[in-house]
This record gives sequence, structure tokens and C-alpha cells, in this order.
Amino acid sequence: MIKGMDIMNQLDVKKRLTQFFCMWIVLAALISGCTENIQLDLETVEQRLVVDANITSQEKIHYVRLTESVPFFSDSASPPVSGATVLISDGIRTESLTESREMPGYYLTSEIFKGEPGTGYSLSVSNVDINGDGESETYSAFSRMPGVSAPDSIDLVYDEDWDVWKILLYAQEDPETDDFYLFRLLKNGTLISNTISEYSVVSDKFFDEGKADGIWVQSIDASQESGDFEEGDVITLQMGGITEEYFDFIEAVQQETRGQYPLFSGPPANVPGNVSNDALGFFTAFSVSYVSFWYHEGEDYSEE
Repeated sequence: MIKGMDIMNQLDVKKRLTQFFCMWIVLAALISGCTENIQLDLETVEQRLVVDANITSQEKIHYVRLTESVPFFSDSASPPVSGATVLISDGIRTESLTESREMPGYYLTSEIFKGEPGTGYSLSVSNVDINGDGESETYSAFSRMPGVSAPDSIDLVYDEDWDVWKILLYAQEDPETDDFYLFRLLKNGTLISNTISEYSVVSDKFFDEGKADGIWVQSIDASQESGDFEEGDVITLQMGGITEEYFDFIEAVQQETRGQYPLFSGPPANVPGNVSNDALGFFTAFSVSYVSFWYHEGEDYSEE
């Protein structure tokens, strides 16, 4: 009986080993079938002009930045475009910009230049040869400057869940028009939201019949140096009246820079701008208004 049990155990062991090896063969086949060397044939496109330009209703030095595009997987910085002729015109007056000696590719207006709400502005860039064919190219763009109402006030509240300082806006605007706004922040006079990824754009559809009653429009990361406040610090909100086209452009840029989900979504593409001759980037004119908040130690800024 014991001998018979040994034979049965041996047969059972052999059966289990056979099943194990069969499963291993199938698994190995599946794994080998899922591994395939893929050669990416990345198309090399010709260089294009990249324009970063805006003018506001504030009297100050404005700039137009010109660079050349680089391939998507390149780790080199975009080279500046020097020696261009850059003009901004409202149809009556023309401002000729001067290239900065310290920052090649940056073209500056005079320090008294400012735009007027309701006025259209044209940008012209010439005397450049981006594609290297030996012939000079000309680029142009147009933007009309919308108006903007002055905000009434802002509040600063701390959100523990997000670990951010929220900027809440109180303002009024015309409920009969479709308006779009850009919000940037300054701390003690220094711009702290100085890249497009840190901009905030809002449509007035979030206003209740033309009234913003504590709308969350900007944030400051409490873990960063800009979110470390001391007595007397001044937080200033810049509210800009922008065009719908610039609103769409900023949203598209922010969507591209945040990455694509799910993982195997389509490849990123160049965000459409408003500059002619197949250039990249955007030229915009927007009016600005400001409102400030003074931080006082000891006050309770926690969100209710």
C-alpha cells in the first residue's frame, strides 16, 4: 500500500512539473512576443522663428523676444535671433525697438511706451533669415487691446489640503460682454508668476452676473520662498484684460507643458500662435489694473 502511494505521489509530482514547464513555455512565448525593438524615425523639420511679445497699458519698457526653434528632443537652449528690425505700430505712430546689448534676441521699446485700451497694434519683424536660404524674411502679427476694470479687493487665505495660499478676487465687470482675464502676482513689487505655466487665465463665465465675489484666481505655493510671508509683505494681483485668442493660446501651452495622459496619447504638437509666415509664438496687447494686500502676522488666514 505504501509502495502504491509512492507511485501515486511520483505521478502527481511528474504531472505538476509537466504543468509548470508548460506554463513557463507559454509565459516565455508571451514575453518574447511583447518585446520588439522599435526604431523611431523622427522627422527633422526646418528651423522656425519663435516670437514672445506683449505690450500693456502700463508705461514702461516692453520687450519682444526672438529665438529659433529647436528639435523636440534637443537639450540645447533656443538660440537668440539678433540683428532683426522690429517695429510696433498702432497705425499712426510706429515704435522702433532696439536690441539689448546684454540680452541678445531681446528687443526693447522706450521706457515711456504704453498701449491704449481699444487700440489695435501690429508687430513687424524683418531682416532675418531663419531658414538659411540667403533671403530675408518678414513676419507680422496683430492684436487689439481690450479694456479691464479695476478690481475692488483681494483676500489671502491658506488652504491646508493643497498647502497653497489662495488669492480670492472681488471685482465687478460688464455682464453684457464676453471678457477674458489674465492674472499674475507680485510680492513686494517683484513678479513671482513670470512664466506662462504660472499664469492664470479666467473667463467671465465664472462671474455671477458681472460680479466676482471671492473667486479663486491665483495661488502661491506655501512650500516655496514666495509663500513664506513676513509682517508687512505686500501681495499685488495684476488683472489683465486679454483677447479670447490669447486666452486659448495660454490654455493650450499649459496643457502641452503638463504632459499627455494617458501615457500613450498622441505626440505633442506646436501650439498655434498668431504670427505669420509659419512662425511660432504669440504677440498680444492687454490692459492691466492692480490691487494689493498687506500681510500681517498673527492674523488668521486659514480657509473657513
